[in-house]
Amino acid sequence: MKLQISNRQLAFIVGNSMISASLITLPQFMVDLSLHNTWVVPIFLFVVVYGMMFFGLSKLEKVPKSERHFSSDSKKVKTLACLFILFFAHVLIRDIRILLGFISTTLIPLTPKYVIIILLIGTVLYLAMSGIEVIARFTELYYFLFIGVILFIPLSLGTQISVENFEPMVGLKVIPSLLQSSYIGLAWMGEAVAVIMIIWLTSPKEGTRKAVFWGIGFGITMLFILIFSQIAVLGSEIVRYSTYPSYTLVQQIRLTEFLDRLDFVLVAFYFPTVFAKMSFFLYGLHRSLTMLNNKMTNITMVPLAIIMGVLAVTLFENVGDTTEFSIFTWASLGLILELLILALTFMIIRTKLNNKQREKKEEKDHSVSH
Repeated sequence: MKLQISNRQLAFIVGNSMISASLITLPQFMVDLSLHNTWVVPIFLFVVVYGMMFFGLSKLEKVPKSERHFSSDSKKVKTLACLFILFFAHVLIRDIRILLGFISTTLIPLTPKYVIIILLIGTVLYLAMSGIEVIARFTELYYFLFIGVILFIPLSLGTQISVENFEPMVGLKVIPSLLQSSYIGLAWMGEAVAVIMIIWLTSPKEGTRKAVFWGIGFGITMLFILIFSQIAVLGSEIVRYSTYPSYTLVQQIRLTEFLDRLDFVLVAFYFPTVFAKMSFFLYGLHRSLTMLNNKMTNITMVPLAIIMGVLAVTLFENVGDTTEFSIFTWASLGLILELLILALTFMIIRTKLNNKQREKKEEKDHSVSH
C-alpha cells in the first residue's frame, strides 16, 4: 500500500517544522539584536522563505505521476540524500539539547538529565517508527491545539500589553539590526525545506505547493504573535536577557486567584508539537540513509536515535554551547544546507520534466517513422 498524506497535513508539518522548537530560544536571539523592533522581522522572513520555497518547488505539479519519487540510482538524488543527512542530524541534535536544557532548568530541575533524555528519545523513536502517516495525523491533531494555545496567550494578557514598549518606532537607523536579526531567524524558518523529503507522498498532487505556502504562513504567523506578545508584555530588555522568554511570558498569565499557574498546562499542550517535529526529522534522517542504502529497515532507527541523543549531550555540554551554535554556526550552516537542498530539488524537478519531454518526442518520432 502506497504511503499518502493530505495537503492539510503537509501544511501543518511545514508550520510545525518552523516554529515548534524555535519558540523556546529563537525570540531571545532575535530580540537581543533588534530589540523592540523585532516584531517587523517575521514579515521579512515570510517573504524570503516564501521566495526560497517558490524557487525550489517551481513546476513541481507538472511532474508526471510516474516520476513522482526520488530514484536512488541518480547521482543528484544521492547528493540530496547526503545534504539531508547533514541537515536532519544537525537539527535533531540541536533540538534535543535545547529541549533537554529547557526541561531540566524550568520544569523538573531535580530529575537527572539522563532520565529526561531517555524519555525524550523513547517518545520520539516510538512515534518515528510508526511511519509518516502516523506522524502526519499526530501533527495535524496537536498543531490545532498549538495554534489555540498561541492565540490564547495574547488574549489572556491583554490588560498587561503596553504600547510604550514599542517606542520609538521603526526608523532607517534600525535597518542593520533588523537584517542581523533576520539572518539569525532565516535558517530556523528555512527548516521548512525538510518537507521536500515527503513532497511526493501528498494527495492530491495539485495542491502540494499551495499547502507548503500555507504552512509557511502558519509558522511565521505564530512566531510573529509570540514576539509581539513578548515585547508588548515583558519589554525588549527583559526578553533579551531571559533564557526562555516564551516560558516567562506564559508565567505572566493569571486568570483568577486559583488559576495562576497555567504554564504547566500550556506546556503540556505544547510538548507534543516538539515530539512531532523531532520524530519527523528522525524519520527524514532514516529515509535519507535509505536513499543511499536500500537495505535500511525500521529497526535501524533505534541506533540512530541513540546516536543523536548521545551527540546532543556530548557536543553541547551546557546552554551556552547550544546558544553559541544556534547563533554563530547554525545561522550560516543551516542556510547553506537549505539553499543547496532547494537548488538540487529544483534541478531534479527540471531533470524529470526534461526526461518526460524527451520521451514524448521519441514516441512522436517513432510513430511518424512507422
